[in-house]
Amino acid sequence: MDLEARVNQYYDELNENDKEVISYIVTNKRLVTDMTITTLAEASLTSKSSILRLTKKLGYSGYSEFKYSLQNQLRENKQLNEVLKFSEMQMDDIEDTIKLFKQIDLIPLLEKIYTSKRIFCYGTGWGQRIVLTDFIRSLIPLNKFPSLLASLSELEMTTKFMAEDDLLIVLSLSGDIKEAEKAMRELVFRNIPILSITELRNNEFASLATYNLYYSVKSIQYNKESVTSLLPLHLTTDLLFRNYVEYIMEQDQEH
Repeated sequence: MDLEARVNQYYDELNENDKEVISYIVTNKRLVTDMTITTLAEASLTSKSSILRLTKKLGYSGYSEFKYSLQNQLRENKQLNEVLKFSEMQMDDIEDTIKLFKQIDLIPLLEKIYTSKRIFCYGTGWGQRIVLTDFIRSLIPLNKFPSLLASLSELEMTTKFMAEDDLLIVLSLSGDIKEAEKAMRELVFRNIPILSITELRNNEFASLATYNLYYSVKSIQYNKESVTSLLPLHLTTDLLFRNYVEYIMEQDQEH
């Protein structure tokens, strides 16, 4: 139960001095979480004993429990605000990703997809593999049948048989591919074309790849975990798919 709810519950038991102290606390919650009982008493123009009696009137065992509860309330409010802001980030992620996509000269990449004998797709996580699965499905009606490499061991095994007329598409959130770095460097050494799709940041993988597409995504922290939307990844692969459809239609008209 947060502070305001406790005040409402025990309101009839509070005197005027209690209400003035509560008014100060509600107005200065962040400051109060760092105050000792002595500091709070001085700041609210009352005594330590009055503060202690007030906390007990509100159902706390004492000042320590009161302060701990207030800290938790502020932490939960911060997380809620971040979640609300997170939903507002959606349009920014979409607009920024589209801008990044439009800055790329797609013709060399589209030509490579069109002429590739085989296309292999690798995602560095389960979310990335889901995005690639949708991308692969969208290409099937266009007579392109990419293969999804579902694990690092499958990637390492397949790289041994890749040729220069193949294409490897790798989708990564951060561009951190330490677990697959050896396989990637081997492909670069053998001139195997690689398309990297990563977040816009300096990353070693993007520097290794033949072609690069970038997306923009903002994350938030929740319970010490980074929370990230996969929508920009879906958007990037969908934009690539749509541009490829236009490209092959133009090729058909020319021939």
